[in-house]
Amino acid sequence: MNKDIIKYIKDNPTNKTRVFIFPEYTNLEIEDENLNVFPDYDIFPFEDIDISSKIKKQRLNIMYKLIKGKDLNLVTTLHSMTRFTIPPENFYIKNYSYGDNFIDELYEIGYKNVFEITEPSEYSKRGFIRDIFVPIYKNPIRLELFDDEIERLNYFDPLNQKSIKKIEKFDLVPGSEIFYDQFNINLMNERLKSEMKKFKEIEELNIDMLNYFPSLFHKNKATLLSYLPKDTEFIIIEKDKIVKTFTEKERENIEMSDSKVKKAIYKKYSGMNIQILDTINYKELDIKLKRKKVKQTEDKEKDLEYLPLLDWEDLKEDDLIVHDDYGIGVFKGVKIKSTPIGKREYITIEYSNKSKIFVPVERLDKISKYIGDKSKVRISSLNGKKWKKTKKEVEKKIHEKVKKLLEIYALRENKKGKIIKGDEELEKKLQETFPYVETNDQLKSIEEINRDLMSNKPMDRLLVGDAGFGKTEVALRAAFKAIIDNYQVLFLAPTTILSQQHYDTFVERLKGFGVNIKLLNRHITPKERNEIIKQASLGEIDILIGTHSLLSEKIKIKKLGLVIIDEEQRFGVLQKERLKELELGVNFLMMSATPIPRTLYMSISGLREISTISTPPFGRMPIQTYIGNYSDRIVRIAALREKSRGGQILYVHNRVNGLKKIYEYLKNLIPEIKIEYLHGRTNKIEFNKIINRFYNNEIDMLVTTSIIENGVDIPNVNTIIIDDSQRYGISQLYQLKGRVGRSKRRAFAYFLYKDSLTNDSKRRLEAMKKFNEPGSGLKLALRDLEIRGYGDVLGIDQKGHINSIGLHLYKDILEETVNKMTGKETIEKKQKIYTEIKGIKGSLLIPEYYIGNSIERMRIYRRISILSNLDELNELYKEIEDRFGKIPEELTNLFDYARIRINASYNGIRLIEIGDNYVKLVFDEDVVPRKEDFNFKVKRINLDPKTNEMIIYGIKNFKEYFNKVLKIGEKENV
Repeated sequence: MNKDIIKYIKDNPTNKTRVFIFPEYTNLEIEDENLNVFPDYDIFPFEDIDISSKIKKQRLNIMYKLIKGKDLNLVTTLHSMTRFTIPPENFYIKNYSYGDNFIDELYEIGYKNVFEITEPSEYSKRGFIRDIFVPIYKNPIRLELFDDEIERLNYFDPLNQKSIKKIEKFDLVPGSEIFYDQFNINLMNERLKSEMKKFKEIEELNIDMLNYFPSLFHKNKATLLSYLPKDTEFIIIEKDKIVKTFTEKERENIEMSDSKVKKAIYKKYSGMNIQILDTINYKELDIKLKRKKVKQTEDKEKDLEYLPLLDWEDLKEDDLIVHDDYGIGVFKGVKIKSTPIGKREYITIEYSNKSKIFVPVERLDKISKYIGDKSKVRISSLNGKKWKKTKKEVEKKIHEKVKKLLEIYALRENKKGKIIKGDEELEKKLQETFPYVETNDQLKSIEEINRDLMSNKPMDRLLVGDAGFGKTEVALRAAFKAIIDNYQVLFLAPTTILSQQHYDTFVERLKGFGVNIKLLNRHITPKERNEIIKQASLGEIDILIGTHSLLSEKIKIKKLGLVIIDEEQRFGVLQKERLKELELGVNFLMMSATPIPRTLYMSISGLREISTISTPPFGRMPIQTYIGNYSDRIVRIAALREKSRGGQILYVHNRVNGLKKIYEYLKNLIPEIKIEYLHGRTNKIEFNKIINRFYNNEIDMLVTTSIIENGVDIPNVNTIIIDDSQRYGISQLYQLKGRVGRSKRRAFAYFLYKDSLTNDSKRRLEAMKKFNEPGSGLKLALRDLEIRGYGDVLGIDQKGHINSIGLHLYKDILEETVNKMTGKETIEKKQKIYTEIKGIKGSLLIPEYYIGNSIERMRIYRRISILSNLDELNELYKEIEDRFGKIPEELTNLFDYARIRINASYNGIRLIEIGDNYVKLVFDEDVVPRKEDFNFKVKRINLDPKTNEMIIYGIKNFKEYFNKVLKIGEKENV
């Protein structure tokens, strides 16, 4: 179909605008620069959900281009084309150039005010800075104002918030099809009151439930037709289907409008009816539409930055917090205090017996949020004796474990592995059949695994990545490389359904390459099992996929070269089995979706080979999450919306006994769709039959238990409904949610509950709503405090020592131990700035008028406190000036303080103590200080070689003095 349309455009050139009208939303998935898609809304009427930013951007872009007089080839549906929108005469376009006065009316024309812009149709105000993501541009725009005059214009990158390109001018257009100025709001209210009065009904409708009805807010009604030139050419594809799908959609929408008032509003303000077709001159194009998957391609964009390990947004009063020197205390907020030496902002931490310490924000490098099992934590005492003892115990245990791991890896280093070279040409052919664009993380992981396989040491690598981030493809490439070299591959999965999923994926991806793949799980008959075992022992099977029962089978693999284990931590202890095979030189690749904080796995990078996939596939959109009481209406809306765009639905109910009853109920509730049910006790023939039908898009909704938590990977499944969500832990909910949203389409997750929620259940569900972006698994794992799983994956902390001191400090001790024992200490030492400065005068803080958002202030304080060199410092200074405008004196002082700390640390100065008429410097033991290096505009210098302390008298300008005398460190730094 795609090719037919493009061929038609090529064969029939014209200077007119052309509109191709298709029956369904799915028909619009066309990737071509000559075509412009005008999509329908991706919500139902009266849903308390906003239209996705992608849909807004596409629709507003088309309207803008048409107003500007561009001739376009448009693809749309009749329903999209006939929805009411902004009348062309109200479509706001204002051109701004450098030097113009900027009029602040962004909210009124449909932009959403946020602190930090990430999506189109958002804006942010910070002092004299305005960030705006105008939907007609690829990147958001940053303006710096002087009074109201535009002083600077840049595009900036929404991923890191840094300016990337200067521009001279831009067009400001609406951010939404709804305007929120007072005139439009009053008009909407009058119209709603009128409908309620007519039917004598009071309807609770908040403004967020009216996103489907722009015409409620505008004086006149208009559709896409209002924007099209008079000589527009209309081309219809499959008219009968167009009429059918339009009629069905209208019937569903009216049905979902569940009151007389809502039905009246829908009929009057949603759009035109089917009769509009009679008024259009069109011709029909004979193209047979096929429901096939479209290859998803996208420009390779910059990777998303990975989620930070410390997020101040999650730090609330009374949360536990760790100070490196004093231990675990309770966070009691942030306060600005005036002191004799200047104004400072302090973090307050409360310890046992209500004793408190105030940590200045310039030393946030000393504190971190406690992450671990709170039920086993005791608040530390300020005397610090017990805390020091606990830290020593953890250091000892880490030392023992690291020593043991080093011995294991030394053993591996001395063994000869099975070298797998593969075939570059064949591997390239397989790569070309991959229907997506690989992320940089995937490519890096493939490269790392290939390097291991081609070395003469047996591979033992862990591949970590969030659900749906593409680990299977990476593993598949490794397996293909092995079988090219005539080695056999064993692939272990934790569940029957996941083994089936992997088997189907491997068969589909490797068809045409002559690979013999077999599956061994509980659905295989004894006769088939015996035959497969026999073939494996004769070397006739290339890839054998199964559950962990493969380990206990008496299977002799003739030429085993690679073992792949998915979700290793779910198998229990495989270490002995693995080591046995490593003795023989077999390569091992373990996969895990347990999210591991990057800083933690970096700590053990010298002990365990780890590859990470931390960036979502290109085009992956956040999952729209709905949390609320179960209602038939919500279930119908969710199912029919997904069906209307050609997608499929998972319905999860976690009680096998009640599943058939739920299935029968849903069949009566939504007779328009095909429904089947499935659970772990379903007999194997029926199980396979239903799963295959679901994969082949013959079933619209699959009603099942949490058996699908791991194992359903169908890009066409983009709605999941969980009707008893209060029963699940956060990890389970996250895994279930990960079954959808695996394509470029917007996905929906409905977490429904029938009983009132406990506080814990409510917090879990709120976390699911909050951490909505692809790759939020790490944040969720930290929120749920399921840290003990990290130890199992990494093979470091089986005894729960993370819980006794918190994840961050544990990571620091681990890193230090590894560095010492692997001889990296001298290289790594300079990365940590350790100089303490006492008594520095002047105000050191970020004024509230400069950055009003306290969370952002904390983030920046933290970033300043952990700077390790002057390049980083200068980069951060520029970034803050770019984002927030001219840097005030107090913040400049803070940067000066950080600069002195960095330079002092590089010069081996452990402590700088500033008195009224002197400065004391305490040097590291291995440093030999010289008086002459510090003799600059001072009265006298006393040096005590025994204590390595120097006292300097008569310094007039502290900042000037240290910038001068510490220049040696600065040179080394730069």
